Amino acid sequence: MDKQDILKLLENYQPIFSEEKKFQKEIIDFIEQNDDFALRSNLTGQLTGSAWVVNSERTKVLLIHHKKLNRWLQIGGHIETDDQTIEQTILREVTEESGLKNLKLLSSSIYDLDVHTIPQKKEVAEHLHFDIRLVVEADENDTLLAQNEEVLDVKWYFVSEMENPSETDILIDASMKRMINKMKNI
Repeated sequence: MDKQDILKLLENYQPIFSEEKKFQKEIIDFIEQNDDFALRSNLTGQLTGSAWVVNSERTKVLLIHHKKLNRWLQIGGHIETDDQTIEQTILREVTEESGLKNLKLLSSSIYDLDVHTIPQKKEVAEHLHFDIRLVVEADENDTLLAQNEEVLDVKWYFVSEMENPSETDILIDASMKRMINKMKNI
């Protein structure tokens, strides 16, 4: 993955929320200071890619139940050596974690940024994920298959449910709230 392409993508992004401005600076600094920004061997953290997967009507979002974190989250993960772009990473992750193949990247522009801590798990120390998120459209009627060892389940949620956390079984944290709030702009 080309470092300059990622930096250009990040520098062109105009964050709406103040925490994203902070994340943007942190991610740019991390990439500028680390040539191994995408490698799991970087013990500080890794650049990752996530998808905010929406249906064509923009009324639902596809989430996975992440096994290690035991939480419902947007689909995403690590950059692999074959991935040439962050878009390839994100589309590959959606297919790997949901089974969906008919995907439409709505924009190559960043939808959201986040920096979050991944807790220590066995031999892997606590580290950061510097996450770039893009919007992907999928057909909610396609068959979903949780086909990854990291995924317990995959499910479509109504955005209206997510706007009222008492109506759903998922934890709506600040990161998820930001992405829900941006839905009207997709």
